[in-house]
Amino acid sequence: MNDPVHFACLYLHEQPALRRLLSRMTGSLSMADDLVQDVFVRLMETEVRASQIRNPRAYLHQSARNIAINALRRQQRYVSDDAAAEMPDPAPPVVERLIAREELLRVMRAIAALPARRREVFVLSRVDNRTYDEIAAQLGISRNTVMVQIVRALSDLRRALDM
Repeated sequence: MNDPVHFACLYLHEQPALRRLLSRMTGSLSMADDLVQDVFVRLMETEVRASQIRNPRAYLHQSARNIAINALRRQQRYVSDDAAAEMPDPAPPVVERLIAREELLRVMRAIAALPARRREVFVLSRVDNRTYDEIAAQLGISRNTVMVQIVRALSDLRRALDM
């Protein structure tokens, strides 16, 4: 997922549902929060492009289930500190994860700073994968207005993220 803006929108949209799913699976809210971050960090690190994923929501939920199952298995295996020391850590190094989280937060703040209508049009387009015609019909505006709002949103985001 090479488009950080699309990625941030996807995160904003799917994070609450993934958090609920993972907290039910693990029985721990703090573990669920960590696993949600892992899902998105791993997604950012993959070579998969957003256009290759037909259903991003299903893709994320399946990834979250797999990560939770792996985490629960690892947790069961760690009987002693010696056994844990012998197993390689599959998670990315802490510094890389922190950098990825910071980048994600920057993009999310930039999206949140967009004017309300522009942000709404942008999220409908990039997160909900709606066509310009669908957005225009839903919001009661012209298709041309949708296009202008998307172009301005992208310009605003580029400017905010370049600073």
